[in-house]
Amino acid sequence: MNLYNQLMKQSFNWIRFELGLVELHGSKYFKEMHDRAKSIFNFLFTESDSIWLIASVSNDNAYKGMDLPNIKRFLRNKKLIYNLKCKTVPYEYDEEDTEMRTIQFSLKVNKKDIRLDYLIEAIGNRDFAQKPMINCNLSFVNETKGILFHMYDDRGCDVFSLNRDTLSTLYHKFRKWILDYNRVQIDQAFEEGLFNCFETIEEKEKRLKTNKLKVNETKINLYQNNTCRITHALEIPNEFAKACVNEIGLTGFIVTVEDRKSDSTIINVSKTEALALIDYQTELMSLYSKKYIGNYKGWSVEKAF
Repeated sequence: MNLYNQLMKQSFNWIRFELGLVELHGSKYFKEMHDRAKSIFNFLFTESDSIWLIASVSNDNAYKGMDLPNIKRFLRNKKLIYNLKCKTVPYEYDEEDTEMRTIQFSLKVNKKDIRLDYLIEAIGNRDFAQKPMINCNLSFVNETKGILFHMYDDRGCDVFSLNRDTLSTLYHKFRKWILDYNRVQIDQAFEEGLFNCFETIEEKEKRLKTNKLKVNETKINLYQNNTCRITHALEIPNEFAKACVNEIGLTGFIVTVEDRKSDSTIINVSKTEALALIDYQTELMSLYSKKYIGNYKGWSVEKAF
């Protein structure tokens, strides 16, 4: 499907959302993941939209009789499966690899045809070896609106569009759920948030060096479970403090005001996440500090589990 291929190449008209939250456990984790995925899907697709279900597996596994997608179980009307189309396309990660190809299955559906709750559960279980579980890459293309929705597993989903303006409403409605790891990139694309906020080469090198030294001091092994509660301290002039708190409040971080001095406010910003991801967190905090004419005071950490 040409539209699918066009949408997958829209690296600038793209949003990645965080679905599963590491600070949640068991049923709470899966409920949050499910609620977020379903809310985003329902926002993007309506009953009147023309929708294509796209499933793909590697050609190598298909020849072995493995991992052929059982699409029928995700449909309310099982007879729709007779309209399934199939073709071989270049391997999605390397088009020049002539031996490794992808088998792509496509099916025209309506929103009412999709067993959405069951489908989200199956995708969310993909890395947990529990049923129901999906065994292919699955995406939905909204042919009417020119949008592609791809939930890759329990951690997150991607939304692509041919037109950035088409995603603008989605960006604003679910801004808090945007994956913070990609937030700088996404803000730049939408020319909001941290748009036009940059570090110098010297500032970046100093920040990364500081991070490396502090991580070594913690003696936390980044190759084992290193989930931590990471807290950042920002000192922001009083006149900009409220705006800073409001903006960071639109992220996945928790914001608290620790102290107000005569001319500045200390803002604590925390998130439970792998310590191995400290570099992106400090980039965000240093940019927010710079945007609001303040100082980034650094970070502290404690093991979460």
